[in-house]
Amino acid sequence: MSSRRTILAGCAALAVGLAGALAGATGALAQTLVITNARIIDGTGKVIERGAVAVRDGRIVSVTCGEAPKGAAGTRIDARGMTVMAAFIDAHRHLFQGAPDAWLKDQAAPYMKSFLGAGFTTVFSMGDDPKILELKRRLNAGEIAGPTLYSALIVPLSQGFPQPAYPAPPSPYADPGRNDPARPPNRPVKPLPAIPDEQTRATIRAARQAGYDAIKTILVTTPGGPETHTLNVIVDEAHKQGFRVFTHATAVDDAITAVNAHVDVLAHTPHIGHLEEETAAKDRILAEHIPMVSTLGVFIPHFDDQNRSLYRDGGPFPMPRPLESGGQGPVNARILWDGGQVYAYGTDTQWDPGVTLGDELRALNLVFSPRDIVKIMGPNSAAAIGKSQDLGTLEPGKIADIVLIDGDPLADVFALTRVMVTIKDGKVVADKRTRR
Repeated sequence: MSSRRTILAGCAALAVGLAGALAGATGALAQTLVITNARIIDGTGKVIERGAVAVRDGRIVSVTCGEAPKGAAGTRIDARGMTVMAAFIDAHRHLFQGAPDAWLKDQAAPYMKSFLGAGFTTVFSMGDDPKILELKRRLNAGEIAGPTLYSALIVPLSQGFPQPAYPAPPSPYADPGRNDPARPPNRPVKPLPAIPDEQTRATIRAARQAGYDAIKTILVTTPGGPETHTLNVIVDEAHKQGFRVFTHATAVDDAITAVNAHVDVLAHTPHIGHLEEETAAKDRILAEHIPMVSTLGVFIPHFDDQNRSLYRDGGPFPMPRPLESGGQGPVNARILWDGGQVYAYGTDTQWDPGVTLGDELRALNLVFSPRDIVKIMGPNSAAAIGKSQDLGTLEPGKIADIVLIDGDPLADVFALTRVMVTIKDGKVVADKRTRR
């Protein structure tokens, strides 16, 4: 029996199991949205070739084989020819571009709406101007349309940022990825001054009062420097405040320091270092059982409409070192995946979210199957941001963040770039069907 048929064999059991949930729900026949004739990829490993999803009050009520439950009422969407799955999550994004006030005034509304058009209903800012909190307020208040936004405050590990051992030549492009100090032989050779522990703890407490959702650290250890100690202080205080700690660690050695400090999420795939040769490092990363976010597309060229190969800062794609990471990052990702790593979707870029999705899929497609990528973008990304209870799969009780896709991403993973309808909190927020 094929794997597809094996998955479908549980369909009858699924329908029976949901009957009790429907019967026990108060007002279960008052669904506000019903999706019918759908190929459903529910994110738990099940595929229903023809089924229905019913939604009430912003939550999924049922996911059933065949027709919708008898009496299901509300707005109906015929998904014939389309695939229905959980809406997308970008677990590592940067949003602000240019002067914050001008961006908020002129660009925020169309830019945030573009996430919905691309299928993203949840985005985690991994370091933006403090006005990210005002953007979050506007989104939550419904003043502008866009995804649910979470934001991390970057808390420094030392006074100043570690400097490369060899200064970069003059360039109009200042993106630190062009001259990453984590990459030998550029790793710093001088320690930086420490930050007093109480100052670090006060910063984290203030972040909680300000309305941030997480803490981020950027880890490049210096010889004899304070980074390891301060990271442990940050993790301790962040956990007291109910924060998750995301850590930027692009080198394998720095990733080991991060997992030893018990951070909650590795915000990048470590792509500097060869895990196929470093078994002890691989085993230590896997032993901590913490999610890791992809961001592989940063290190392959982005092509514009004139076929120019660009880096994320809009300048020429730098050669050859980042391209080396474009190969090693996917290799390390696959090695960790095979060891059981919870691997999530994130981009670390500012390109249009639909275009960025295509870039990240090109990188993921090197080492992951379509089924792997569906898992990466669904339940794994929800786990990375600590929202598995509400997001990432199509199951009764989950928030009704749903996308309808033109095609079958299990046959062609790039179908994920053809989102036709986006549903957020049970409401249609983007619909391209009239353009077909």
